[in-house]
Amino acid sequence: MMIHEQLGIYKVRLPLPFRLNHVNCHAIKGTNGWWLVDAGLSREATKEGWLQFFEEQTIAPSDIVGIFITHFHPDHYGCSGWLQNYSGGAPVYIGEIDADRINRYWKDEAYILRAMRVLFRDNGMPDDVLTKVVDTIDKLIPFTTPHAELTTLEGGQVVQLGDHKYQVILTPGHTDGHICFYNKEHGVLLSGDHLLPEISSNISLWPQPGADPNPLDNFLRAINSIRSLKCKCALPAHGKPFSNIEERICQLETHHQERLELIKNCAGRGATAYQVCQQVFRQDLSVHELRFAMAETLAHLVYLMFKGELEESSPDGVNIFSQR
Repeated sequence: MMIHEQLGIYKVRLPLPFRLNHVNCHAIKGTNGWWLVDAGLSREATKEGWLQFFEEQTIAPSDIVGIFITHFHPDHYGCSGWLQNYSGGAPVYIGEIDADRINRYWKDEAYILRAMRVLFRDNGMPDDVLTKVVDTIDKLIPFTTPHAELTTLEGGQVVQLGDHKYQVILTPGHTDGHICFYNKEHGVLLSGDHLLPEISSNISLWPQPGADPNPLDNFLRAINSIRSLKCKCALPAHGKPFSNIEERICQLETHHQERLELIKNCAGRGATAYQVCQQVFRQDLSVHELRFAMAETLAHLVYLMFKGELEESSPDGVNIFSQR
């Protein structure tokens, strides 16, 4: 589906096996071939979606010039290795921070499963729930293989997608090294999961050491920095293209301020992150969604700690957050 004629951008909507049931990848047509942005999960439904698009547009494997990944999450990175192999070796580009996260999390399965178990256990998640949550991570990791050989990008770098230049914009928060691609000429931002039209990006605390200790602060700074770009249109990874950029940024800032106030009140005189999570999020979450809810609760709690509005203690080895 063509969504920006001047830039030659097509949306490739690929299915996901979650309540959030799709990811928008993008294919950009240039004079000398095609450039892809994001890849989808490594699963048969994704491969079938790409092959159907390639057939519709008469794209040969050798026509794929490059594959650009906004961040390391499996629904964006996962199928990049297959695409690289299919294309005969097209380079796969990703921000240097998230390239490190791929090595740390998806290539060292034992580490991430152990680290997530410790993080959630130390923050009050019951053992029976914890086992199910960690199992969802274990089952997700295979959707990242085969792994791609990666070329890293830095914020501020200029890359070519199709026949036009885009600036790499470092937008940490959703992941530590999330990047967007911005075409100044047309004011178009390929926003990945950084800026979404209807849902708020999940902001998760990941296990220490190695992950950023205050991802929500990063996210709030990063969405504010988008204002200076004066974007006319954002092409997101979930949902439809949208042009009310300033309005959406304000909505997200308000959402997080309201969520912070709620979480601070839920912590009150003392609560675990799991207890706060149970109060903040609805109770019909899938186990997969509960993992994101727990990690997002932690991101808000540590933000409030950095602001000096909460303090943490660890009686009996379980972290308790309370108002100062």
